[in-house]
Amino acid sequence: MPLIPHLHVLVSNRTYATCLQYHADEHAKTHMCTPRMTTDIFDGLHYCSLLGERVVVRDQTLTHHYFSDHHDIALGFATNGFTPFKKRKHTAWILLVFNYNLPPDECFKRDNILCVGIIPGPKKPWNADLFIHLLVQELLELAIGVPTYDALSSRCFALHAYLITAFGDIPAVSMIMHMKGHNSLCPCRMCEIQGICILNSRNRTLYVPLSHRNHPELTDVVEYRPERLPLCSHNSFMAQANAVESMPTEVQREKLAKAYGIKGVPLLSALGSLRFPQSFPYNFMHLIWENVTDCLTYLILTFLFCPSRSASVHDSGLLCPLLTYLWIDLAFSRDFHIRLCVPLSLILSLSVTFFRLPVASPVCVYKL
Repeated sequence: MPLIPHLHVLVSNRTYATCLQYHADEHAKTHMCTPRMTTDIFDGLHYCSLLGERVVVRDQTLTHHYFSDHHDIALGFATNGFTPFKKRKHTAWILLVFNYNLPPDECFKRDNILCVGIIPGPKKPWNADLFIHLLVQELLELAIGVPTYDALSSRCFALHAYLITAFGDIPAVSMIMHMKGHNSLCPCRMCEIQGICILNSRNRTLYVPLSHRNHPELTDVVEYRPERLPLCSHNSFMAQANAVESMPTEVQREKLAKAYGIKGVPLLSALGSLRFPQSFPYNFMHLIWENVTDCLTYLILTFLFCPSRSASVHDSGLLCPLLTYLWIDLAFSRDFHIRLCVPLSLILSLSVTFFRLPVASPVCVYKL
């Protein structure tokens, strides 16, 4: 179903129109009482930075500002690949839109999620812009304003809706951002850290260590500091994307794309409400539960539940007491920073409970 007719139906229905006032009523009151509390996306730096800015459509600055009217709707876009059949030979990609004007406990429910399209596959699309072109056209119309009937005031008004975030797993976001992805020389979409490979090896996998001191090949950067990574900005991202697009030959374009990690100008850059890469946060589920948690579980099962390996690690002096807290710093962007304190004793207790494996004696933890 197209996006604009769907929003027409929501605003013209009195029940849904009342729910859409959450941003203008309930969230505004909560934010005034506790201004430093983060309750939803409207407390983020990106949304706050849009307030007061004039809407820009196709390099034309309009008279109205972002979210200047209480009817204005904030939208989120998500895409991800899935295998519809058990044999996992075919892949399809779903395109979803979320309405952030609904209360946080309602906007992600299945009945309130709008499916604007499905990329049938059977493989990953070569150019995803072809499939989201109609959606971008609708979003540009909504940025200008679409006449709509309001069920609460019983009058017509110009409805505006702005896409402020897009997310998915790393391959999906790399696809819509026209980036090389996590296996490229510049794998991160948030910073400009570069990967290195093992010299004189057939394995051409690129790794991204913070320190290059022990690497035999000289690099421009000796060491990266996690709290001071060279973060990307919207202007630098678009400058590099335009530089790749302006290359006269395909060979030069591919060479520059490999150096920047960007293959060209993404279609979503036509929307003035998006900022690259700040509007494309990392997927917390894939980043933590599917990566960090798996790695921790592997270390625990390897060095705690295997007495022989535990003894060898203990002799090497790489152990710390059990009641230790693991600090995990996640600096996705200037807008999104989380520091997690994970007690390893809790992880061990859950592991023993679920896996029912005996713990080696004495119990020690590999120093992370």
